[in-house]
Amino acid sequence: MYSIRHRLLWTFCVAMLLAGIAATYMTFISARGEVDRFLDTELQQIAVSLGMHAGQGAPVIMSSPSDEQGIVIQVHNRATQKTQSSQATDAYFPILERTGFANVLYEGQPWRIFCYIASDDIVIVTGQPTSIRIHLAFTSALHILQPLVLLLPFLVIAIWLLVGQGLASLSRTAKIVSTRSSTSLDPIPTKALPREVLQLVQALNALLAKLKQSLEAQQRFASDAAHELRTPLTALKLQVQLAERAKTPQAQQKAFNRLHAGIDRATGLVQQLLIIARLDPDAHKKPFVTVQLDLIMQSVVDELTVLAQQKNITLSLQTVPVATSGMEDALKLLITNLTDNAIRYTQEGGRIVLSLSVENSQACLCVSDNGPGIAPQERERIFDRFYRALGTKAQGHGLGLAIVKRILEIHHGSIVVQNGLDGRGTTMRIKLPLAKLS
Repeated sequence: MYSIRHRLLWTFCVAMLLAGIAATYMTFISARGEVDRFLDTELQQIAVSLGMHAGQGAPVIMSSPSDEQGIVIQVHNRATQKTQSSQATDAYFPILERTGFANVLYEGQPWRIFCYIASDDIVIVTGQPTSIRIHLAFTSALHILQPLVLLLPFLVIAIWLLVGQGLASLSRTAKIVSTRSSTSLDPIPTKALPREVLQLVQALNALLAKLKQSLEAQQRFASDAAHELRTPLTALKLQVQLAERAKTPQAQQKAFNRLHAGIDRATGLVQQLLIIARLDPDAHKKPFVTVQLDLIMQSVVDELTVLAQQKNITLSLQTVPVATSGMEDALKLLITNLTDNAIRYTQEGGRIVLSLSVENSQACLCVSDNGPGIAPQERERIFDRFYRALGTKAQGHGLGLAIVKRILEIHHGSIVVQNGLDGRGTTMRIKLPLAKLS
């Protein structure tokens, strides 16, 4: 596990080191250019000055060379083929064909020379070792960079303090989180936080809000499920007691029949509870696939036609080919629950129509009936878990529409309750996104 503080400090130090090296190199190159221009001018001035004296017929006076600059002066007389040098040596600079500068090897070392043709007979050559020029340029660069080198420790200390101050907000936030109880889901304070840390804290607060919502939903579900299971389990216990007390085979068989019916109701309730638990926010989601809604609706109608015929209800289907992206089994459960509810609450001899169309680039699915309908003030509450509208006589657990709502949330769909067929009844109008074309 690495430390952000150490990584930042090392990054800054390495960056400063590289910047220092680059600055030193650039400063040296700049100083080298300035030194070369200055010393080239000096070599030229010395040669031209001596040449002017030689041109006027005056004797050429060889001054002693400077030890610091290492300049060597040589005067070559073409008439006498003699060469005077300010330095005792048997080696001489090469004579150029015309006046100008050149870089040459002299006594095994690189030199910078200036050749000045004073007259047809006199040629003056001034030279200087390149090593001296490099030394002077390096010394000049160090003088320029010396203030920066002296400031370097203070820069390191300043960076250390700034990094520590910048990370202090992270430390404070971590301390706040670590001292919280496991049941505290209140948002983390965001006052006086820097922008980068604020984004992290806001993301954590959003996660805490979702977690709080999920836990509250789970707690409500557990409480409601326990309450709803208590009644059928109590009824089952009573049916068992009645069967034990029955004095005749007929009474005992009647008690057993009621017991079987109670077990079926309890089993149905448990199955509905398991389904809605699997569809809760933190449950694992299956990958979405392309689903043909018209085929699913046809399958649901085929399965529930027998149930509708038992109540002499006409169940019809009006569809066009429409596809959406989602979980096929969940969407089939959605349509089944809506159709089963319609059959359950529609009177005998009633009518139910399932329709499917495309509206505003969305799949529009409707389940309409001409039953007793739902009062406008109750249309929002019917999707709550375990809620059943007042005056409802049909058997149920109040979970079917809650399951429908959760499936639609997963599939980014919506549902609206409207009036049904023949000016009465109920229409469940659902909209789902169309499947994306590949």
